[in-house]
Amino acid sequence: MSDQQIGKKEVEREELYPFLEAYEWVTGESLSLVESGENPDFVCKRPDGSEVGIELSKITRDPHNIFWEKVLDSKNEIDAYDAAECITHLIQKKEEARSTRYVSTVKDNVLVLQLVDASLDSIKWIFDGLQADFTDHGFLEIWLADYFGYEAYGDIELFGLYPERCWGYHQRPWPNRKPYG
Repeated sequence: MSDQQIGKKEVEREELYPFLEAYEWVTGESLSLVESGENPDFVCKRPDGSEVGIELSKITRDPHNIFWEKVLDSKNEIDAYDAAECITHLIQKKEEARSTRYVSTVKDNVLVLQLVDASLDSIKWIFDGLQADFTDHGFLEIWLADYFGYEAYGDIELFGLYPERCWGYHQRPWPNRKPYG
């Protein structure tokens, strides 16, 4: 494994922990890291001893356009429609990987789509009435994770896309969330 791949995996591991903490806050179920890998990114253990794969994938703007969007349009976040299109595309792409590679490692897999160029608060409206659009895959769960404000707040918020019991925006209580501590 190259130094670049090792560094990428360390960054992913650091990004996993805020998700695990937010996941426990939303679902009441803790997941503990068992191992790192590639297909899926991580294997975690549930309290009942069963294993679940966690696949992290970033939702971001085209790197070639970010600079010009910031300079020319003062656009600091991805457009909600572009984010929705990227989310749909990534679910399809990751489903192909899940069905061909992940299941040989672990049967149940959770897809975590990391928002790094937009906050959940700014795009959550686009999902109103779209629950049925996120059912055509084999993932156990799909979550949008708001990493956009992670540095400021030290935690992330989640939006459950699948299954229905997880659907929606799980906003953290504001009295406990202060920017920069």
